[in-house]
Amino acid sequence: MPTYSDDGKWWWDGRAWQPVTQQPPAQPQQQQYAAPQAPGQQYAGPQAPGQQYPGPQQGQQYPGPQQPYPPQPQYPGGQPQYPAAQPSYPSGPQGPYQPQPPRKKSRALPIIAGVVALVLVIAVGGVVLWKNLGSDDGGGSGGTAGAPPKDAKIIEPGQPVTEQALSEVNPQAFHESVMKRQMTTPISRLKTSVFGDAKVFSTGQPIWSITDLAVDRKTGKYSLAQSIMDGRSDKEPTNQVCTGEPKPMVWSNYSKTWERSRFDDLHCTKMPQGSGDAIVSSGLTAEQADKVIAYLRRNKGFVNPAQPTLLTAGGKTYVKQVVDFKPIVLSDENYWGSAITMWGLREAGLDPAEWHWSNPFNLTEGIHMVYYLDTKTLLPVAAFQSGIDTPAGNGEPAVKRTTIQVVNYSYPDALPVPKFGRSPNTLTIDLPEGWKAQ
Repeated sequence: MPTYSDDGKWWWDGRAWQPVTQQPPAQPQQQQYAAPQAPGQQYAGPQAPGQQYPGPQQGQQYPGPQQPYPPQPQYPGGQPQYPAAQPSYPSGPQGPYQPQPPRKKSRALPIIAGVVALVLVIAVGGVVLWKNLGSDDGGGSGGTAGAPPKDAKIIEPGQPVTEQALSEVNPQAFHESVMKRQMTTPISRLKTSVFGDAKVFSTGQPIWSITDLAVDRKTGKYSLAQSIMDGRSDKEPTNQVCTGEPKPMVWSNYSKTWERSRFDDLHCTKMPQGSGDAIVSSGLTAEQADKVIAYLRRNKGFVNPAQPTLLTAGGKTYVKQVVDFKPIVLSDENYWGSAITMWGLREAGLDPAEWHWSNPFNLTEGIHMVYYLDTKTLLPVAAFQSGIDTPAGNGEPAVKRTTIQVVNYSYPDALPVPKFGRSPNTLTIDLPEGWKAQ
């Protein structure tokens, strides 16, 4: 008999939690079970293929639903469904890969360790070795090339934001000013949801999640919470909040109270990688931010900003700017996309093993991004992102990209303090123009 979650909505198939609407396969009669864990025994995580799965021995009465233990996605915001035709990273594109700059004619990257645990997965992680191999001068043609004109017009926070004023700004200079403000904010709080394709994005099924991660880069402290849902209208989602202790607080849908989990979560004591907007990180100095922007300029054709416009939606007014970060051919004659934003951070002198930043997109795919900016701060408050296909090149076929990410931003003066009452505090995430592909 399979193991069910405490809320009775999930069963463990030996590799991942599945909704009970998908019937588990019948257990072969010859399958053996290991003895049940003793009280207080440390949970060892998902078993390897062929490894004995702990459960009731033959003839032993099955104990029924267990204590609260949330179903665990393999990636923050839900597990992306990556197409099989991606470049052959070891064990698939799992975890926050931190790539090396191109140096040879291959899309494969040297990986120190395989899977990196994200948010709720208890596993051994690793990062790619980032050697200081020198900057690639960029390739491709068209799009942004070098710095904007010295007299390029932008709008600064506090200045009037009108349709006329926005029509007169230089799109590149305006977007770079937005990125620099983002990078130099001391504390950022991002709520993110990742979807494998447009169908999951539109329905939220079979599973989707919202990760709420606030980071203070100066102190290295952070706050972390997550809600996991089955569909858009799940009435009993799984909610978990880290409090600085190894065991998180988990909302019980039975007792309607917050309870301390019986199981440790690695990322309640060690900041997770991921849960970013895939473009820039907060907590940089002005000098570091300038280095990142300079690196993006050198990669001609990568950043392609459109003219910002004024948008009124839901009774609020935003500045909307569409920016396409397109795959370009670099010196190794291969196409690279989201990897370039990671190399930009490396140019600022940041070590990914310590900085804990990554993105959910394949390293060779581009990112179509729709920014929604606050008209007073001119900082993003929301964004819609979708993958841009990797073109064919250097003997490699074109690859269709379907990843979607939704981001909500805020910039608090201090890290949020969790509050536990008689509410599950289920996280929400929104887009000004609604849940539609942009």
